[in-house]
Amino acid sequence: MSYEDVSSRATALRQVVKLVQEASETLISEWESPAPDAVPASEMNFEIPGRKAYDAQRLIIAALGSIQELVIDPHHRLVDFAEQYFEVRALHVAMEHDVAILLSKGGEDGVHVEELAKATGLEQKKLARILRVLSTQHIFREIAPDRFANNRITQALVNDEKLQAQVKCSSLGFAAASALPEALNDPIRGPSYETKDAAWPLAVGTDLPFFEWMGQQVPRSRAADKASPGAARGLYEPVVASPGEELVPRDDTKLYNLYLAGNSKSLGSPHLYDFPWKDLGTGLIVDVGGGVGSFDLQLARLYPDLRFVVQDQQTMTEQGVSIWEKEYPEALESGRIQFIPHDFFKPNPVKGADIYWLRHVLHDWNDDDCVRILSNTAEAMSLDSRLLVADITLIETLGDPYIKAAPKPLLPNYGVHVHHGFSLDISMMALMNGKERTHAEFRKLFERAGLKMVRAWECRSILGIIECRLA
Repeated sequence: MSYEDVSSRATALRQVVKLVQEASETLISEWESPAPDAVPASEMNFEIPGRKAYDAQRLIIAALGSIQELVIDPHHRLVDFAEQYFEVRALHVAMEHDVAILLSKGGEDGVHVEELAKATGLEQKKLARILRVLSTQHIFREIAPDRFANNRITQALVNDEKLQAQVKCSSLGFAAASALPEALNDPIRGPSYETKDAAWPLAVGTDLPFFEWMGQQVPRSRAADKASPGAARGLYEPVVASPGEELVPRDDTKLYNLYLAGNSKSLGSPHLYDFPWKDLGTGLIVDVGGGVGSFDLQLARLYPDLRFVVQDQQTMTEQGVSIWEKEYPEALESGRIQFIPHDFFKPNPVKGADIYWLRHVLHDWNDDDCVRILSNTAEAMSLDSRLLVADITLIETLGDPYIKAAPKPLLPNYGVHVHHGFSLDISMMALMNGKERTHAEFRKLFERAGLKMVRAWECRSILGIIECRLA
């Protein structure tokens, strides 16, 4: 609805306000007396609301977008949205200098910006302006003139290295986004879905696609080189090692791996509870493109009979072994978890596993590459094997036959609540010409690979689970 007349806009606003009031009471009730299906933060270090609370949360968040559409002057809304990238960049600055950690030392009394400036090396008045714009968005809080403290949001960063990596790593996408208009207008890059033609190489000034750049071993003296040169970008200086200099992974690669582990917690934790893993007993799960095995680490602790094989590039599997040696060494020692370097564009060496798990894999690749990955997986499957794809499933603003629509007058896909998925879709476009997909788009890929989609599991996350078997 366009809401061009006052009457229709007023009716819609009353409906939205009523929805928010009802959902708020439900959420408060769930806060005060959590449902049995809620998972406390003390158990997972990441709170998972019960289904009723989750539904109330997403309704309230979706309503925020509808309220903006209904009450804000169009000119103000467009200009405000267009300039939000400055606020994002301010957050990058705060994260680069570990401001949340510095503020935690001051507790409720906070820290004066003069002290923060000394610790970060940033000019005092400019730093205050950075923190003030973030505080206006409820990221940090200003408790006295030029004195800042953490709030509930930023305090979560203090002892969570993976969450820090998730926020810091967004600067990689920012670099690619800066070159996206240029890439889309290019006669070669614009229509291409090849990884080498994405905006990323253009932004960084390299001829290497994203994953090749991330997997490159570089001289130790160049490991700290950043992939987000921003406005200063130009031709990337070739990586040349001095005689005898050690080659190591990039710092950005380590950060990216931690980002993936953080995503596994924040986006993937509900998958631990919203799929019946217990029914698998001592089943074998092959995590294809599983990174450092962060999801499997959570799953292994909850279901002690399950067995795992994690497959990824060697740099990932080596880092995964080091993480498991620190966090769950007995699983490595017993052979319950194995890390196997594997290229998923080649036949999978592990045959007939109970579950083949692809989380956040297919969105990195174009359709033809996805079919290659899926076909290699299908060839390894037995008739009893299942493929589980955990990826963001885009729900169009008109709705989706697999998902119950939001109540009117909210957008059927819950609007702002799912905006992160659509944002990631543009991120995939810019970084490696990948994409997030709808259920219909997934079904076409599965059919091309000799698979059939048998069920869509709706989880308490923007990532769902799609279950497939051999066709």
